[in-house]
Amino acid sequence: MMTIRQILATSIAAFALVSTPALHAAPTNFSSPIHAAFGKPKMVKISFFNDSGTPIELKVGDEIVKLDTGKTVDLHLAVGVRVLANTATSKMAVGTVIAEVAPSLNGATLRIL
Repeated sequence: MMTIRQILATSIAAFALVSTPALHAAPTNFSSPIHAAFGKPKMVKISFFNDSGTPIELKVGDEIVKLDTGKTVDLHLAVGVRVLANTATSKMAVGTVIAEVAPSLNGATLRIL
């Protein structure tokens, strides 16, 4: 009788040890904004200043934005949109992520070298 209790107690303890990390492994935060599924996405105003010395192109989501030397462009973008370099400069290659739009960037001016 004591052996059955020991086997049962050991089995329950082993199951508890194995199942506890699996419960905590579930993701608890989401990298994409969850409010985007429930209405219009939050828009953020960001300015980009071309300080690279040459005209460049930015890939903003699926669109291409041209930015002349020494000029600033103001954009209203949805949270989560990625801004990539579409032109190589001396400091960055094509495809380099310049910014991923976040609420903390609202009103910011990003200088591109």
